[in-house]
Amino acid sequence: MIIQQDGGGGTKLNVRAAQKIPSAKKSFPSKNLFHAFQKLIKNPSAHIFLMRKKKTPKKTKIAQKKENFFNNRAFFLLLGVFIATEFIGLTVAHSLAKTIEIQPIFGETINDPINAAYLFGTIIVMTALILLLLKFRQKRNFLLIIESLAVLSTSIIVFGVAIGDYAIIAALLLIMLRHLHRENIWLRNFVGIIAIAGAGAYIGISLGLLPILIFITALSCYDIIAVFGTKHMVSIGKEVSRGNFAFTIALPTKEHKFELGNGDLVIPLMVASGIMVNGPFRNNLAVSALCIASSFIGLAYSIETVSKKKIALPALPPQTALMLCAILLASVFGM
Repeated sequence: MIIQQDGGGGTKLNVRAAQKIPSAKKSFPSKNLFHAFQKLIKNPSAHIFLMRKKKTPKKTKIAQKKENFFNNRAFFLLLGVFIATEFIGLTVAHSLAKTIEIQPIFGETINDPINAAYLFGTIIVMTALILLLLKFRQKRNFLLIIESLAVLSTSIIVFGVAIGDYAIIAALLLIMLRHLHRENIWLRNFVGIIAIAGAGAYIGISLGLLPILIFITALSCYDIIAVFGTKHMVSIGKEVSRGNFAFTIALPTKEHKFELGNGDLVIPLMVASGIMVNGPFRNNLAVSALCIASSFIGLAYSIETVSKKKIALPALPPQTALMLCAILLASVFGM
């Protein structure tokens, strides 16, 4: 009989006997290793030898913390979602600029800084409303209503460009499909992309360059406070991802699932759409593309940092910083 038993401490016992050894069938914990030897030595037909076991080291907490989940699959998922969202959004913005009369959101003109103030205030109010709803037992139902209204209003914009008069029907069908398959993250991603494309395109063409710069700067500062200071944005992010709401975009891999806030996609689209339609540059389209590219670099850097350090991190500040640098460079070199 050959018995292989882990004796602990990286040591394995191999027992060869000409007859059955009752005591050899028992498992030997490492703390009782000495007593195990005593029992086996009493049997003269047993031959015992020790062999060092090569144990496969388990991942320690430190090793797991250093593991980077932002692999090639996650990167290309991010790239695909980003390109699809920005392309659809810019297409919608270009079409809207040709078919509707552009009106400022709040002020008298699209370049009025008051537009930035009102837009920032709207976001603060909506965030406060969501935080309030999270305290109720029926928070899921309230969030479902908010999600449905947001998807309805934004998808009508996108489908209006694509299929015209049938936009409302398509938007309602999309919401119905979303409710029938709540747990499908790919459908959630599709709904999120449509919503981001509609919102970013419409808001972007309604703002001039000055309000855009004021707004994204103020929003980046708020994002830092909301993540590192009050941390309420982290609470909202966990809640909406737990409920599989279309307020985030999922990037699933075998090792991990990243949740990307819709704002990290809608802000660069808003900036690019505003510059493409209302920009003061010689080549507005090129500057828009430069802003999108710089924004993606900032977003990828943020996710890479989150994956390595295992902390919540606002993606908007590095995105905004790089987009501001892109706009500054475009102004200096006369693009």
